[in-house]
Amino acid sequence: MILEKGYGQEYLFDFHEGKIKNGLGIGTNLDTNLVFKKGQFVMINGLDNVGKTAWILWYYLVLSLKYDLKFCIWSGENRPGQQKRDLIQMLTGMQFKNIFKGDIIKLLNRIDNNFMFINNALLYNHKDLLKIFKNSGADACLIDPFTGLNHDRRISQFERNYQMCNDIREHCNKTGQTIYINSHPQTEAARRVYPLDNELAGHVQPPKKSDTEGGQVFANRCDDFITIHRLVSHPEQWTKTQIHVRKIKDTETGGTPTYYDQPILFDYNRGLGFISDKDALEGLRIACKNDLDELMKDQKAPDNYYDTEKKEEWK
Repeated sequence: MILEKGYGQEYLFDFHEGKIKNGLGIGTNLDTNLVFKKGQFVMINGLDNVGKTAWILWYYLVLSLKYDLKFCIWSGENRPGQQKRDLIQMLTGMQFKNIFKGDIIKLLNRIDNNFMFINNALLYNHKDLLKIFKNSGADACLIDPFTGLNHDRRISQFERNYQMCNDIREHCNKTGQTIYINSHPQTEAARRVYPLDNELAGHVQPPKKSDTEGGQVFANRCDDFITIHRLVSHPEQWTKTQIHVRKIKDTETGGTPTYYDQPILFDYNRGLGFISDKDALEGLRIACKNDLDELMKDQKAPDNYYDTEKKEEWK
């Protein structure tokens, strides 16, 4: 269907007058390179064991607290209960075992208010997940990882990947949901180490866009592309998570690729919420704590809610 003449006039006037909204930032130095935008297709790649899912959950948590965004997550390699535990630790800034047992139900309800998890005991293809995502009403959704999907083996990998990307692109356009796909790189990328004349000689280099399993198709079709990396065997830098922003399709609404070999660094902070130039959760934790009792008004507490073995109250 050919669009009528004059189509796009409203957008052009809005852009000229500065009415096009920028993406949503989290209040740290990440905002220079990466912001949340509606209706985007975002690819993420990274080697195994670098903490991709942990960083993504932290980023979602900040957005949920700051803007009340809702997220629907399918994670084929991580149990929903473990992910909720990790979210609660980041939300409170406390190790889970040190949280007063009586606070757990309140915290769980707070997480459930913004996070939905899909049963990962079942097999899904990408069409199954897109249907669930659409019905969830979430603002953003995560496929983690795409290699865990129940792909149709009757067609070639190349054709299948292009079809999946096209379906996701159409889904984002129609629903306004932002879809994130977490992925691993090809085997060769895991063998690529820094050369001997580099101070990081022997450590694995971060993968490139084209290293993603399935090839360049994902970089071609997505709006934004992020690489998450960590020098897991480095004696000092193993706690530092690197965020390389490889592609931002629309820089006019915020974001720009990071410079070569100059990622944004985040400290793991013992799993209590990543910290770059500042702790994005610091002020949000206080506001959230004040709101938690409202969530409990219509909730029935379990018999052992008021646990006599009080460990440490969330401060």
